[in-house]
Amino acid sequence: MSGLLGRLRAPLVATALVFGASLVAAPPVRDAVSRLPVTGAHLVRPALYVAMAPLSDTLDAMSLLSVPQLIALFVSLVVVYAAWRFQRRRRHATDRWREFGAALRALLLFMLLVIFAAVLPRPMAALRMDDENLVIFDIHSHTNYSHDARATFTVARNRAWHRDAGFDVAYITDHRCFDGAAEGERGNPKRAGDGTVLLSGIELPADQIHVIELVPPDVAAPDGLLEPWCVRAAAGRARSPSTVRIQTIPENLDHIPLGPAGGLGAIEILDGAPRGIAQAQRDRSVLLTISAMHKLALVAGSNNHGWGRTAVAWNVMHVRQWRALTPDSVGALIEMRIRAERDRAVQVVERRTPAGASPVGLALMLPAVLLDVLRTMSPAERLSWVVWTWTAFALAAALGRRKQG
Repeated sequence: MSGLLGRLRAPLVATALVFGASLVAAPPVRDAVSRLPVTGAHLVRPALYVAMAPLSDTLDAMSLLSVPQLIALFVSLVVVYAAWRFQRRRRHATDRWREFGAALRALLLFMLLVIFAAVLPRPMAALRMDDENLVIFDIHSHTNYSHDARATFTVARNRAWHRDAGFDVAYITDHRCFDGAAEGERGNPKRAGDGTVLLSGIELPADQIHVIELVPPDVAAPDGLLEPWCVRAAAGRARSPSTVRIQTIPENLDHIPLGPAGGLGAIEILDGAPRGIAQAQRDRSVLLTISAMHKLALVAGSNNHGWGRTAVAWNVMHVRQWRALTPDSVGALIEMRIRAERDRAVQVVERRTPAGASPVGLALMLPAVLLDVLRTMSPAERLSWVVWTWTAFALAAALGRRKQG
């Protein structure tokens, strides 16, 4: 019996951890400002996401990390791997070349996971709100009309990405171009509640401090604003002085245009790009202070350029009966509320993720990530993890017996 328990120790420990973590379970989403649970907010995982939960949860967890956190996670895994191989070497005869081959395979596995997180087509976890008068929107996304976006990330794929992540509305804010936004608006449903709506904005050139303007694609643009081949702004109505201008991150916060002259109405508290995630963690208190001092709405942007299948955060706003309105009307109400209500206009809902940007937090990145994954799984995901754990153990045992035979 003791021999059998010894062989089953690994899957039994994994099963105990997966189910035991349910005793300290935490909501997978929370308010980005207060870091408290959001009433009526749910993270919905499709059936295929749950069926492949170990891969889905692992890739999501990696996608939610900043570059420093990802490096810290890698270093932690190297330390754990080295300790494990050292202990194993004491019990089993081996040589340097075998150890080198095993280390190379482990490194390739980690690199594949990083690549898969960026490029692998897979189901997405989506935000759902109980209150049907709450509209979920993104203020910062791109298509392949942006020079730095993925070549295959078309307007249609932008819409599909936002639909799969639970967004009702998304602003296309390509660099120096309105073509993607114009194409997106032409494909909108007649009523906002009949499908994911794409609206128009633009991300200004880098010499203008990476500011987003939420403006229609037929607005008259100043000379030098647009790419030479971008034609949607050749004619149209003039830029409104009440245009919503949003400061994005990453950015040098000492140089952003604050005060009446800057005309900002909002600032990102979260940004889905890896460098944006890093600054959101590092300068969180500064961003909150800027919002409070200048009455700027706090918003989140996916900043999606066609990579990854994980939404970091969502903007939520109460717009009564928005589903029956036209897409343009919903956009006008969102922008009006940001201008009028400023720091009271938007609630940002974020995925729970380790906040460790300090040296201590980075040193504890591996247990922090594991704890977050274990605490935020749904009951169905826990069952999926256990099934995959025992399946992997059975396959490994069968392979071991075959080698011995």
